[in-house]
Amino acid sequence: MEQALDRRKFLSLVGLGSLSLFFTPYAAWAAEKPPIAGALLLARIKTPPFRDSVVLLFEHGKQGSTGLIVNKPGHRSLGRMMARMNVPFKDRAIFDRYAQSEVLYGGPVGRDRVLSIIHTPPGKWAPSWDLGFLAITRAPELLENLAAGTAEVKQVVACLGISSWAPGQLHGEIAAGHWQVVYPQPEALLDLLFETPACDRLDRARELPEGLPVSVPRHTI
Repeated sequence: MEQALDRRKFLSLVGLGSLSLFFTPYAAWAAEKPPIAGALLLARIKTPPFRDSVVLLFEHGKQGSTGLIVNKPGHRSLGRMMARMNVPFKDRAIFDRYAQSEVLYGGPVGRDRVLSIIHTPPGKWAPSWDLGFLAITRAPELLENLAAGTAEVKQVVACLGISSWAPGQLHGEIAAGHWQVVYPQPEALLDLLFETPACDRLDRARELPEGLPVSVPRHTI
């Protein structure tokens, strides 16, 4: 009896509302959408290299997660980078087209060697991650086809470096409140990636209409 009175006394002193301090974080974590390939991660973390980042997640599974930061200019030219890689261009017009295409900072891992191309429509190059309405490709053959004018792609965004997480790491960061997960509608995502200036993508991403995943992405090896 005395213990029951002590409990009542405790609750009357701290107030039932104060218990929300203990339970609110867990409710918020449970409400957060899980990360899936094709989702956007909007950074809530305030420290580099991910501060103010918009990440396009293209791989998520038991082996970890991989994505590309898509809103940070890398101050490099895709055409000039291809030229330094000795990729032969068909003509000056094609070189000029890609010389005006900026290579974004894709993430802190592999910044000196991992060049990824986000493009529509998906193709048959490998390795490539097919999200249904766009793909992320790292194949040298794609660069050669772009330079030759035979790639048959409509839109291209290049990223140098990737963002990666060990198994379970991204779930932990989302639970800690470091990322907001967004499932963008396909048309809205294409507009964000190919029509919106990189410096405006974070603000634009916060207002994107959301939908459900359109398809299960496939990794072509």
